[in-house]
Amino acid sequence: MLAIDLSGTVALVAGAGHRPPRPGIGRATSLGLAEAGAAVVCVDLDPDRAEAVAAEVRRAGGESIAVVADLRHGDAAAASVQAAVDAFGRLDICLDIIGEATWSSFLDCPEDQWDWTVATCLRQLYLTFQAAARQMVAQGGGGVLGAVASVDGLSSAPYHAAYGVAKAGIVHLVKTLAEELGPAGIRANAVAPGAVWSAQAGEAGPPRELSTPLRRPGPEDIARALIFLSCDLARCVTGQTLAVDGGASTKGVFPDRVDTFRERAGAPWAPASGPA
Repeated sequence: MLAIDLSGTVALVAGAGHRPPRPGIGRATSLGLAEAGAAVVCVDLDPDRAEAVAAEVRRAGGESIAVVADLRHGDAAAASVQAAVDAFGRLDICLDIIGEATWSSFLDCPEDQWDWTVATCLRQLYLTFQAAARQMVAQGGGGVLGAVASVDGLSSAPYHAAYGVAKAGIVHLVKTLAEELGPAGIRANAVAPGAVWSAQAGEAGPPRELSTPLRRPGPEDIARALIFLSCDLARCVTGQTLAVDGGASTKGVFPDRVDTFRERAGAPWAPASGPA
């Protein structure tokens, strides 16, 4: 029987806290991992956010601890992994949700904004994955590394170039880690969201949008993809980046001509009289 079963595993979620009005991918991922049977280490920069999600996991019947850390620093990343090992004896899964876009034109982007964005979106991931992978190699038995990239790392990112570059770095990093760490049984993958729906009062669910062939994904959709990539159903999937964007990134390169194409598609068709 096919099932997502993470019973007996220990998962660290970097950026587990929920900071409204952001969608709360870390929270959804932590709750989903616990529902699948994993013990969850909720790491966040803010102690209240970390504990709130850990407490929610425990109320739902799962095992969880909160860890406060700024993962842009290597010693904090190592300490977070050690906290997982101290609490639960091992580390099997490390999922990194942390990231935030900053906005400016390329010509006007100051150095400190560029440095902050790359540190927040990429440097901390490198340090966290490095600490987690060292533990996984030391304990044996393989493991899973999973990151939240972005469709901005798969295409252009106008007016937020630093964010796009950092997310493209994640796409590249999981490829390299897949090859380098694969012999140790460690898989590395990423999920690339587009715009993620944030729940508003009175809304039943994510809306259907003209810019998205399917509905706009919510935080649970991103979490489910990360959890799938963490389980045995994806045991031969590594080095991949899965776009979870409601189909937005599949659209053609001529969006301004869609109405013209639709008109042509509706016209009667007859075979050409000869070869072109």
